[in-house]
Amino acid sequence: MALKSRYDIRCSCGGAFTGDVYEYVFAEHDPDLKDAILSGEFNRIPCPSCGQVLAVENRFLYRDEKNRLWVWVCKKGEESGRGEWVEELMEKTAFMECHFLDGEEEYRKFLVFGREELIELLLKEDADLKRREGRRLKRNPALRWIADGNRDPGYLFLHGEKINISIPLKLSETDGNQPAGLEGNKKWLKHYSQGLNIHNPYSSFLNKASRSKWDRIREMEPSDDSKNEFDDFAESWARSRIDGKGFKGRYPRRRAFFDGLKKRTVSRKIRSLHHR
Repeated sequence: MALKSRYDIRCSCGGAFTGDVYEYVFAEHDPDLKDAILSGEFNRIPCPSCGQVLAVENRFLYRDEKNRLWVWVCKKGEESGRGEWVEELMEKTAFMECHFLDGEEEYRKFLVFGREELIELLLKEDADLKRREGRRLKRNPALRWIADGNRDPGYLFLHGEKINISIPLKLSETDGNQPAGLEGNKKWLKHYSQGLNIHNPYSSFLNKASRSKWDRIREMEPSDDSKNEFDDFAESWARSRIDGKGFKGRYPRRRAFFDGLKKRTVSRKIRSLHHR
């Protein structure tokens, strides 16, 4: 049931070639492709010149009959062209009519940007996936990789039974109390990754009531920059660990909330990956 298109692909080695890239995935009929999306192996094509496996990011349609999901998946960073991509993807679905069952209008339709947003959505809307992966994601160790001196600070890697996710770590650009230098950055990133391990969109250890409370605290004590609840949590967690007294003076409600979380069991431990 899946549909492919031919794409022109260029490798970092300089080689150029064409390859088949999926543009339509029907979860019930293409379970291997669903698994490839979850694991990160979706639309990965080897370069015939050097053998390097390239992850080709493209726009595609994900359809789930059981959960009545109709998801247009755009590339990361394309949010500013939201209206344009909706129009283009709707035109593509017109060419796929022969693959759709009656009652297409009954589907719940979503637009996401990137594989990570798709998985975040599926963990909310696909009950079987949430039940199967939830415990594994919380129980399996997280792997933290901090890149020394690179532009990208590193990642926190989470894995379930089939899901593999890499969450980028971030350095603070707003806190003057952050330790300086390479060692200071490492210290910040370790605490930041602890915050991400506790609260992220794929396997948060906060229950519904705690998340609602966190949202209220964010409104009462807004941070310097606009960021989502997960980045805000991780950055505040890191600040509170590095400058506890100063953080408490500025964000007393946030600090009290974090202190209350010390009683919460976080079953997933963090292991460090050493860069070679």
